[in-house]
Amino acid sequence: MRDRDLDDLFAEARREAPVPSADLMARILADAAAERPAPAPARAAPRRRLRPWLLALFGGGGVFAGLATATLAGVWIGMAQPAPVAEALWGGTSGDPLESVDLLPGYDLFASLETPVEG
Repeated sequence: MRDRDLDDLFAEARREAPVPSADLMARILADAAAERPAPAPARAAPRRRLRPWLLALFGGGGVFAGLATATLAGVWIGMAQPAPVAEALWGGTSGDPLESVDLLPGYDLFASLETPVEG
């Protein structure tokens, strides 16, 4: 057999392509439909929980724990007012009236700003 004979044989096979019968195609499609997986039921969208979102807003659990601790410490110091802490933070006595408190102790430094600047 020569190469030309083989080429002629392939050309003839391409001209006469076999067509499967309708019965064969029906059986193939029935087998394919039987093997096809059933569709999964639709799931509801997951509900966003507030807690992970809130933790992420503050930078994570560690940062949120630090903020909570500082808040509780501030509330405790504000409510209990321990004497050493009050004396360290407050120069006067707790019996001083509010009118005697100088809120701008270094205001004399800004007095020079009232004069116009030349230059």
